[in-house]
Amino acid sequence: MSGLYLLNCWYLAAWAGELAPGAHLRRTLLDQPVLLMRSDAGKVAAIGDVCPHRFASLSEGKFESGIVECPYHGLRFDMDGRCVHNPHGDGKIPERARVRSYTVAERHGAIWFWPGDPDIANPSDIPNFSFLDGPSVGTGGYLLTKANYQLMCDNIMDLSHADFLHRTTLGTEGDIARASAKAQMEGDVVTIKWAFDGKGMVMNRLPDDPIDVHTEFEVTWHAPGAMILRSSSYPIGVEGEQGHIVGGHKRVSAHIMTPESEYRTHYFFNTTDAGRVERIGKVFELEDGAMLEEVQCNMRTEKFWDLAPLILSSDRGAVMARRALERRIRREQETIAPSNSIAAADHAE
Repeated sequence: MSGLYLLNCWYLAAWAGELAPGAHLRRTLLDQPVLLMRSDAGKVAAIGDVCPHRFASLSEGKFESGIVECPYHGLRFDMDGRCVHNPHGDGKIPERARVRSYTVAERHGAIWFWPGDPDIANPSDIPNFSFLDGPSVGTGGYLLTKANYQLMCDNIMDLSHADFLHRTTLGTEGDIARASAKAQMEGDVVTIKWAFDGKGMVMNRLPDDPIDVHTEFEVTWHAPGAMILRSSSYPIGVEGEQGHIVGGHKRVSAHIMTPESEYRTHYFFNTTDAGRVERIGKVFELEDGAMLEEVQCNMRTEKFWDLAPLILSSDRGAVMARRALERRIRREQETIAPSNSIAAADHAE
């Protein structure tokens, strides 16, 4: 895990609705097989999914009353990863009979996990997705895509692709690409905005009856891959809130990327308009997802910057996010390396 990913941060592991009381779920996160569990009382936990005895998947075993049983030789583990039952011989539990336990938090309809130092994990550092707590918000969407998570973030951070990739589904007709994107960074948080006038559809208009509308998009990125997309559109000449009332819209959506591995990404998405979740998934799967998987295939295993990509003005938000993430990973690695050196020296003595 070390080096490829930022560890001391929160990653979305699953939507809360994916894990019913008494259920367990295997999900590979940052190359690690993780077992997510929810007790009958609703408590959520995450532990390593590989039994330390003969490396079977604990997720294939029974999970009852907060205890998971290895399906191979029957060792049982609690929700903290400790072995609590050995059915063999005198029943003595070996000292190393445990699996890793991860810090988890449930917030904004999602289960978040912290793969780094548990002593510094703070749920208040989870990005503010409180708009997902509203009554109109439905079950979040999920797709597994065969592409690196930073490529997936680039896709959301540069919405100009919609003019071309989504020409028939979103129909922005070059308006976003022509708009001057404004990007800024506050701390390690990157925000990019577009504003433009053009032809478009608003509520209560027929699809073949476009009118002049003013549209704004704003994407806010939080490391390592959590993004909030705000969009607003209303008829030109009817400003502000009144414009939204007479036919425009305001929407907020979440787009969160968690690496399964270096070249596969869990994409979690949701929006304040529950009726649009299915459409977001379909458009992404057929258009964005297909394109990103082709891009990853063309890149093979080469690193992004090693390929000397051509940078356009529309890339500035995505580039700022990449650089911010690189700095955080580098700082984290610099603090881990001295600690490892000290530990090695102590062991040598």
